[in-house]
This record gives sequence, structure tokens and C-alpha cells, in this order.
Amino acid sequence: MSDSLHQVRAPQQARSQRTMENLLDAAERILLERGLEAVTVPEVVKAAGSSVGAFYTRFPDKRALLVTVHQRACERSLAQAEGLLDPARWADSSVRDLVRAGVQLAVEVFGSRRNIMNAFAVAFAGDAAFAGRRASTALAISDRLTALVLSKKEHIGHPHPARAVEMGLRVVTATLEQRNAFAVSGRAEVALADAVLVRELDRMICAYLEV
Repeated sequence: MSDSLHQVRAPQQARSQRTMENLLDAAERILLERGLEAVTVPEVVKAAGSSVGAFYTRFPDKRALLVTVHQRACERSLAQAEGLLDPARWADSSVRDLVRAGVQLAVEVFGSRRNIMNAFAVAFAGDAAFAGRRASTALAISDRLTALVLSKKEHIGHPHPARAVEMGLRVVTATLEQRNAFAVSGRAEVALADAVLVRELDRMICAYLEV
């Protein structure tokens, strides 16, 4: 499937920009609270306090709206990571501090945004452009975290620190993606509380890195 971003009409004035942001905010709230099926044009414009005409002035269809919501979410995630992973912020921290903070953030993000992540995965199944945006955002964030941890590699006992950090990131991501999938399937018997998940992932990654 082709990307729909090029079909979105970029706002030229501040008022038009606010209208677009309101529509995007409304769509994201509905995704988070009620899921993909609840995102309809009438519901979005109602939640945004806008109009159907204003919607179609900016988006050709619902899919273009969702593409723009996803693009904005990726940009915001990257900006948040850049601030959080500023090396100056962690200059006096240990590798254990970094691992704990990274795991805590990942668990919170995957948990709080579970509905929207799952909705995007369904809405854009098989869409190469979506997969590319998602992968490039995840890679940019993981590269920043990897560089930060490796700046303290003298405190890592694993014989291949870079490989170990990469594998640690894969383990955390795969665990949280699986957790979200289980939540969708309703498999309550495999659910773990956030505090337990943070503690066990932290313990696992630190032991593997040998810190």
C-alpha cells in the first residue's frame, strides 16, 4: 500500500494548524480509549469540536488521518528520547541506572500506549511506509540509548558490550510486544504487573551485561 502523507494538506495559517492539531489529538484520544473501530470521521470531528468540512479540507480520508497521527507520534517519541537520553543528563549515572531507567520507560510507554500501538499494527498491516517509519524511529531511539550505555562500557563485564546492549534491547522490546499481544488476546494468566516486569527485566539485562 502507498503512504497517504503526501495527500494531506499542510495548514498555512495558525488557525488552520490548530484545527489540524485538534483533529489529530481527537483521533489519538479515540484510539487510546476506544480502539481503531471507534475512529470514524463523525466521531473525530465531534471530539475535536470541528466539522466534516474542516476534516476533508485537510484529509482525503480516515487512512490519511491515521497516517498523520502515526507520523506525529513517531516525531514526538524521537523528540522525547532525545531529551531523556541527553548524555549530560546521565554523566554521573551508572550502567545500572541507565538500564533501570530505560526498562522503566519502555514498560510505561508500551503499557500506556498499548491500544494505539495495536491499532496502528492492524490499520497498517502490510504497509511498507508504516513499517519503515516505525522501524526508523525505533532504530534512532535504540541508537541513542546504545551510545549512552556504551559510553560507560568499561563497567560492562560482557566480552562484547555492543552486542550485549543490542541483544538486551531486543529482549525488552520482544517481551513488551508479546505482552501487548497477550493483552489483546485476553490471556490474563500471563499478565504481569508493571513493577514486576520492570524488576525482572532490569535484573535480567544487568546480569547479562555483567554489571
